[in-house]
Parts: sequence; C-alpha cells; structure tokens
Amino acid sequence: MNLNDEASMENEARMVRLEELVAHQQAAIEELSRQLTESWKQSEKLRSELARLSDRFQDMEDNADSPPANQPPPHW
Repeated sequence: MNLNDEASMENEARMVRLEELVAHQQAAIEELSRQLTESWKQSEKLRSELARLSDRFQDMEDNADSPPANQPPPHW
C-alpha cells in the first residue's frame, strides 16, 4: 500500500464521518423544528383561550349587579 492509497482511505473515512455528522445534525434540526411548531400551535391555542376567558370575565363583570368597589352597601 502506498501513501496515496493511505491518504485516499483516510479521506474516505473522514468523508463518511462528516456525512454521518451531517445526517445526525439534520435529524436534530428536523426534530427541533417539529417541537417548535408544536409549541407555537399550543401557544396560539392558549392565547385564544385566554382571550375567550378574558372576554367572558369582562362580560360577567359588566353584568354583575353588585355595588362598585369601596362603596358601602345601601343599608349604611
């Protein structure tokens, strides 16, 4: 085996390691992207629910027949 063959085998092994690394990184990026998309969807769902509950709470406050805060009841 001559020096060119050894260098060629080393380059081939290096190329294989780099290709494996790229494949693992690509899989990790795809998984992170999937998780980010799921988190975004959940965040949007929670924002929508919060807005709905805030509106509902505001409606309940608007329709309440209680005296305003810090005012004595009518029998005082």
